[in-house]
Amino acid sequence: MSLNKIEIRKKKIINTATKVFAQRGFNEATISEIAKEAKISEASIYEYFSTKEGLLFSIPAESSQTLFDTMAFHLKLIQGAANKLRAIVFLFIDSYRKNPDFAAVLMLYLKHNKKFLDTEGHIAIKAGIKQITRVIDQGIETGEFKEDINPYLIRSMILGTIEHLVTNWVMTGNPENLEELIDPLIDTIIQGIWNTKNDPGHWSLQRPVKRQVSSSEK
Repeated sequence: MSLNKIEIRKKKIINTATKVFAQRGFNEATISEIAKEAKISEASIYEYFSTKEGLLFSIPAESSQTLFDTMAFHLKLIQGAANKLRAIVFLFIDSYRKNPDFAAVLMLYLKHNKKFLDTEGHIAIKAGIKQITRVIDQGIETGEFKEDINPYLIRSMILGTIEHLVTNWVMTGNPENLEELIDPLIDTIIQGIWNTKNDPGHWSLQRPVKRQVSSSEK
């Protein structure tokens, strides 16, 4: 369904605000700067957002919903709770990597703002992350994961680690490649919750072995 002119303009304002807030910081950025960057009048912004903070709080709703819709689609195609958790970690990190301005705004200016808790964007995030809890519950029910683990705690460990890594990334540029940390992160989590009673083996990802290059080939 195509967007109408009002939705297009509102989306443009939100995208521009995301960029300005990420580059300038929320406190330093002004509506005037956002209007200039978006090539519209300040009055046009105030038609949709009564305050700068209201504009800030509007940023996560669409991006988060897109992420969680994508996540729900992919999880239907994946078998096994452990594999689904790996896909979740990948989708989170890949989304932040592709949208660094959004990642910066979310991690630096929204996560610790109490007023954000009552907004549409936060409600969308809360609903979305319940997918993680459902996957963990599924793993417990099928015997893939230990029956005595706390799904909320495991979910918090996953999200907390991702948020820490992404926050450091947007602030310092390190680690340079976030995706390299996906496998080590999920391996560490799964190894702690894997039900060895049902599977005497251990969790491992079947990855292709990298061939060592001999000195003569270099």
